[in-house]
Amino acid sequence: MADLVPVDAGQRGSLTVADRVIDKLAEQAATQVAGVVSSGSSLDMLVGRRLPRVSSDVRGGQTRVDVEIAVRWPMALGDVATSVRSAVTDAVTAYAGLTVVAVDVTVARVEQTVGAVIRRVE
Repeated sequence: MADLVPVDAGQRGSLTVADRVIDKLAEQAATQVAGVVSSGSSLDMLVGRRLPRVSSDVRGGQTRVDVEIAVRWPMALGDVATSVRSAVTDAVTAYAGLTVVAVDVTVARVEQTVGAVIRRVE
């Protein structure tokens, strides 16, 4: 058996993380945040309007992520967006090892939960 010579970790090869992988990580992280709902019909799914929707741009060891979400009413939109930003940053950093430069969150839809009581002021 030949002697195995340890090779420096920097010379073993490289790892490339595709944008689509980051999209899936960010989408999963966003759906775990309280107040974020998966939204859209099967037709929306076919034409790409289902929420949450994520797009990312990976360059080197850094990424920028755009997230569009639907929020359950009556949640505080700013609080939900802040939680999504934090969850996406944590997930991408932990699982992909990338530095997250920015996470832009857009609340594209506010949805009323089924059976919610609507109060009117008269």
